[in-house]
Amino acid sequence: MHGPAEQLPFETMRDREVATCSGRRLGRRTFVERYPNRPVRLILALVIFAITATVSAGWGEPASAAAPTEPRTLAALGDSYSSGEGTPPFDTVDPRCRHSAQAWPRLLTTLDPSISIDVFAACAGATTEALTSPFRGELPQITQLREASPAPDVVTITIGGNDAGFSRVIVSCYTWKCFWTGNDKYERDYVSKELPDLLVASYKAMKVAAPDSRILVVGYPSIIPSSQSKNTCRWLSNSERGQLTRLNSLLNQVIRQSAAKAGVEYVSTDRALRGHELCTKDSWVAPISVFAPARDLSAHPNADGQLAIAKTVSRYLDAHDR
Repeated sequence: MHGPAEQLPFETMRDREVATCSGRRLGRRTFVERYPNRPVRLILALVIFAITATVSAGWGEPASAAAPTEPRTLAALGDSYSSGEGTPPFDTVDPRCRHSAQAWPRLLTTLDPSISIDVFAACAGATTEALTSPFRGELPQITQLREASPAPDVVTITIGGNDAGFSRVIVSCYTWKCFWTGNDKYERDYVSKELPDLLVASYKAMKVAAPDSRILVVGYPSIIPSSQSKNTCRWLSNSERGQLTRLNSLLNQVIRQSAAKAGVEYVSTDRALRGHELCTKDSWVAPISVFAPARDLSAHPNADGQLAIAKTVSRYLDAHDR
């Protein structure tokens, strides 16, 4: 049992435990008289707990919930640069168009689960003629697009490379010369003078077939090393490398201008394979071969290249959402 002297420090401490009510300081006796059965420490603890819980709950709540992305359907048209040639194995149900599970349109659906493929009409070897005429036993690609019900939200296409004979030129580079005549005038004249009308007509026909769809014309990635110091292929001279680079740039320029003239969107993939072009140490492009089956894969993006293109298109869709 403690004496009065020993109780003083505790009593003094308890005197300091005061409450404030409407700005008026209450002494120990008044507070205890008002709340005779509630210890001061317990009341203060409960008050602090209640305040803390309220504030914490407010901090834990998100400012606003993110709106779910609306599902979208996709139709993929075009040539081998959309079918996925370069990344076997190919679909066995109908192998003629060489559809790959790693084709960038299909990878796009894994990058953005809100997108699903409704029409996969792209076919290896296709030219602009395959859009309006049967090709490899398939209906014209625009007919497939028109018959889709409901119409796809987004339509993508890579086309024009086979019209320009780009793959033929690449094989020529490997076997002897890039251009049999010693210059690229014929190819450049075709791309700049004849191809534009074919492309504009093709894009406009797609708009008629799917008037409510977004049409994305996807350009071709640069597959040629940007400098000779990065070139590891002995068969590719510096002058030929320059010729191929200029032809690829001209092709993409014409595709971009034709898309603008037809009133459709253009997606540049020029830099998608940057640093990983054909003939570089870490290439994302299948090497050139003259023997089957590797011959058909030549100069097409491999799995890494397909993913790089898919990411480029996905970023475009994110940046130009509508």
